[in-house]
Amino acid sequence: MRPRLALLRRVLARKLQSPPLRSFAGTSIHRTRPQLPFLSVPTRTRAPHQFRYLTTERKARLKYEIKLGIKYTSYLWLAAGAVLAAGFAISQESLERQYPTPHEWSFLTRMRFRGAFCTRDQTNPHRATDWVAVMQWIKGSVERLENPGIDGKGVRDAPSNRPHGTKDIGAMPESWRRGYYETMMIYAKASEHCEGWVIDKTRNMIFPPGVMIGPSNPRPRPLPAGFHGAPKEENCEFPFETPDDVYLRIISTEGLTNRQRMDAGLAYASWLEFKGIAGPAGIMYEDAVQLALSELPSAPTEPLDSKTWTLKEDAGEPSANLLTALTAYATYRARQGDVSSALPIFVSILKARRSLPTLADSVSNQLWAPRRDTSPATAAGAVSGLGKSIISFFGPPPYPPPPDDGVAPPIRDAKELCEEAALSLHIGEIMYTAPNGTSREEGLSWTREAVDVAEEQLHKLTSSAADKPAFRTCRDCLSSGLQNWSTMVAQLARDEAAKTEVAKAKKSSSAWLSLWGSETKKEDTSRWAAEEKVIQERERRAKDLLDELRPPGAGLASLFTA
Repeated sequence: MRPRLALLRRVLARKLQSPPLRSFAGTSIHRTRPQLPFLSVPTRTRAPHQFRYLTTERKARLKYEIKLGIKYTSYLWLAAGAVLAAGFAISQESLERQYPTPHEWSFLTRMRFRGAFCTRDQTNPHRATDWVAVMQWIKGSVERLENPGIDGKGVRDAPSNRPHGTKDIGAMPESWRRGYYETMMIYAKASEHCEGWVIDKTRNMIFPPGVMIGPSNPRPRPLPAGFHGAPKEENCEFPFETPDDVYLRIISTEGLTNRQRMDAGLAYASWLEFKGIAGPAGIMYEDAVQLALSELPSAPTEPLDSKTWTLKEDAGEPSANLLTALTAYATYRARQGDVSSALPIFVSILKARRSLPTLADSVSNQLWAPRRDTSPATAAGAVSGLGKSIISFFGPPPYPPPPDDGVAPPIRDAKELCEEAALSLHIGEIMYTAPNGTSREEGLSWTREAVDVAEEQLHKLTSSAADKPAFRTCRDCLSSGLQNWSTMVAQLARDEAAKTEVAKAKKSSSAWLSLWGSETKKEDTSRWAAEEKVIQERERRAKDLLDELRPPGAGLASLFTA
């Protein structure tokens, strides 16, 4: 019993020694959570705890990521620049092969030359040629060629009796002179289309002719789409040279061949005729003919009759330049209404062309020439030929050789045969439109013959680069011939139908004749109707020849083109 009593005493002693419990009878119950010191938000007066965000490891990581980003961004920009540079180089190389330039020129001059031709020959059918852009491209090329400090080293000013700005390029290489001539010719053509354009000096903007507000233009036209704010006359000036100045500079340039001067003179005469200045145009045509005559060798008989401007049959074969200039002069006379003098010129030219040597004759003359070695090629020769092909593919294309100077008589090839067909078209037009009207069917027969010749030659030509001039000439001749033929037959059918109606009216006016009247003959009307069907069939058949279709490309790119 004593151990139990001792344990009870110890328990009671502990209870008596422990502090009394706090009474919660007088306190209210709080619904908020108790605020513990280690979970409470520090007060403002208490200094916040400092954390170190940018440690040494983080700083090194950020530096590495920034350097890596700059490196890859630089790589991307360099790759994009390389792709753009490669695309630009490939496009310039393609344009160089399409529009070759002399190797003596600098890159910027050649690029401007190619840009002018590319802008002129744009193939978008829904977009007109921007001749102002062509002028800006080619004007920069002309300025660089005539600048002695850039590409004009050796170019001198012509004598003072020549038009202002004329140059003497006789000391330059032949390729340089030929390129300069091509540049000046497209410069003259662009000046024809940009005649009358003005530039507003206050805004440095170019405007088409007729929209300038000022005393010289009391009734300005409305601005076309894309232009804003009509310019005032006191702020405007002409930014480009006139076609007259450019053509006269070309004709007076020292160092050009007679063929180049003659072509420039014919182009200038055509421009004057278009502007309605018939007198100076005729003088320029005559000067072109005289220029072609001046280069012929001395002969006992003059090739041209000074009164009728017809070729003499006993004077021998005329030169290509003389045939070209005389055909242009006869066409000018026909357009001016002087068909009585134009028809004999055309007939004499046609006779002269038909007497030219044919292609078979020239080939037979070359049979006596020494032949090249046609032995089979060895392996070393094949390897060297392959190497030359690779080098020529990656190297710059050679500048084409100079064309024929036109002094010798032309060979009667496909192009010359189509030129004969064009002469037949001119003769047919003149005879069909004769005042008496008795030679209409004869003019129609000339037109039929021209269409047959042009279509026959088109079937013989290929799509090679050498046949492109002949193909273009024959295609234009066939297109014009079919159009003339259709117009002539339609006019004859209408005239015949009108005559039939008049005959019917006369017969119906007399009653006693109508009792025994017979049916009207329809041989002529049915004849022209049948010929119209023939023309439609010929047009359908020649459509593939007239449409300049490109062959499908090779490679993977052809799969994505229609």
